Amino acid sequence: MSLSAFIAQWGIAAVFLGCFFEGETAAILGGVIAHRGLTGWGETALAAFLGALLADQLWFLLARALPAESRAGRWLKARSQSGTGSALFRRLEQNHIALTLAFRFIPGTRILGPLALGRSSMSWPGYSLWNSLSCLVWAVLFTGLGYHFGQAAEAGLGRLHEVHFLGLLLVVALAGLILARLCHHLLHRR
Repeated sequence: MSLSAFIAQWGIAAVFLGCFFEGETAAILGGVIAHRGLTGWGETALAAFLGALLADQLWFLLARALPAESRAGRWLKARSQSGTGSALFRRLEQNHIALTLAFRFIPGTRILGPLALGRSSMSWPGYSLWNSLSCLVWAVLFTGLGYHFGQAAEAGLGRLHEVHFLGLLLVVALAGLILARLCHHLLHRR
């Protein structure tokens, strides 16, 4: 089986799982393989949307189900009562919708956002509605970026051989992971 056939067969599942577990890098890579014609862009964006949405819903519901005396429950409670944390949680209570729409686009908050919102007074149906909208915009944006990145790479480099295409995918994935780690480090350094 060639690399192209393998990606055509398993690419959508990989985008779904990648967006469930990681996020932006998987969505961008999905857009690149869609540009290559190995998957359709619409189905790739849908897989990114569903993976991101399912992960967010899982974290939100998990936060709701966490007993207050569990380790994670105590951690969230301590954060909500500390100086900076209490101000953050007060803002969260005042701006449920804005935070639900924004956290997916803020590096380092992909898991923390749904956990914090799950411990807030926001209703699950309200969260689901606004989170669905946010995930839809996010999936279209990042798979679209990947699609156009693939188009720009092809314009500059020509149609790549499978081996070179795999190398390009690996470079994009590595760059995405490094960028995500850098953003995470910078946010936590503050």
